[in-house]
Amino acid sequence: MTAALLAGFALTAACSSAPAPSPDNRPLGNVTSAPRECGLISARTITLATGLKHYTAYGTKMDKGQRFASCSVHEESGQEDKRGLLIEVFDPSSDSAEDLENTKTVSQGNDLPATLGPGFTARRKNDENQTIASVYGWTPDYQRLLTVSIAEGAPGRDSLADATEIFRQLKPVLLDRRK
Repeated sequence: MTAALLAGFALTAACSSAPAPSPDNRPLGNVTSAPRECGLISARTITLATGLKHYTAYGTKMDKGQRFASCSVHEESGQEDKRGLLIEVFDPSSDSAEDLENTKTVSQGNDLPATLGPGFTARRKNDENQTIASVYGWTPDYQRLLTVSIAEGAPGRDSLADATEIFRQLKPVLLDRRK
């Protein structure tokens, strides 16, 4: 009887699936450390948060090249480029308080912690049915808006936590600055 139980256990163990890979909990570190893409975001941060090893980053500036406007990171592949990360500053923002509240409601967003707010985090699907983790944050007067969006896909990473950490570190640089 014992031999039959051991044989059954061995058979069950052999048929079970491999354990899930451990989550990737490596910290993003300083998201503005060198080397940088778009003159702002760390290449290491991009690789960790997006899982992309080969990518192209496109940056834009406002005011005749004086201020950061956006950074768009896309996977380099023989096929259609897929977005990995998008950081945008809208200054001035065309979104009203009502527009932002509607976006939060439609995307089933959650408020940012008070230390980071006003703003919210959300996950949504894009046109290609890819999940996008986003953070929206704005100045109390709604004049400036900062968004960070990461296309989920980095194995084991929490894209929403990564987008929030990128936002937390970029907020003082891009959103809280005084004119």
